[in-house]
Amino acid sequence: MDERRISFLKLEDNRLQGFGGCNILLGSYELNESDHTVHFLRVASTMMACSRIADESEFLKALEKVDHYKIDEGVLLLQKADKTVATFEASYQP
Repeated sequence: MDERRISFLKLEDNRLQGFGGCNILLGSYELNESDHTVHFLRVASTMMACSRIADESEFLKALEKVDHYKIDEGVLLLQKADKTVATFEASYQP
């Protein structure tokens, strides 16, 4: 496996798909656009080992903490209280 792949999330129709650095991620989320709350639910991953597994584990723990989001100049900020726990740049892939 190419361990240089970038972690990503695809959020669509309350379903989460992604890659955590080592493993494929699947789960769901609840989003309230009026108050910018978001909660990730039942996020699971495949169980492949790699040199980035510790980073992926921290990434998954961060998703569990998220309670709201901001979008700032095309960047998605996932936050707990006022602390950003993860950031993502928007990307379009047909």
